Amino acid sequence: MIKYSRTTARFDRSLKKLSKKHYDLARLDTAIKTILAEDHETLIRQFDWHMLTGNLVGINEIHVDKNWLLLYQIINDDELTLLLLNTGGHNIL
Repeated sequence: MIKYSRTTARFDRSLKKLSKKHYDLARLDTAIKTILAEDHETLIRQFDWHMLTGNLVGINEIHVDKNWLLLYQIINDDELTLLLLNTGGHNIL
């Protein structure tokens, strides 16, 4: 079970930009809660979850909305930690 979550500075900046553009941040909150609950069925079906390839191997991507992505990583130190890397549109990421 994922116990902790952290954000990067890049994620924080992107989130601030999205809030200024009046994105529905409740939808992002729902997506993050689904990740924390490790509900893989919902992530695949509702958020089009997939792993990235190439130089981004190990990074997960979900579609919060049609053109709104969330990049994250699960880090396995002593306990599982959700690291939110970035969020925004295809053109930004």
